[in-house]
Amino acid sequence: MSTHLRKGLERLRQFYIMKLLESDISDSTDLELYSLTFTELESLYNKIFSPR
Repeated sequence: MSTHLRKGLERLRQFYIMKLLESDISDSTDLELYSLTFTELESLYNKIFSPR
């Protein structure tokens, strides 16, 4: 079970990184994004893509 959870979190983390890199809104580089925690990525993604 924990393996599935870990894989799921990693997939979601990759999704956030790819979407942030595709958007030219974020000034972050690959290395900066990969160094962020899952929670930091999620927060940044929600801040950029959430409807206002």
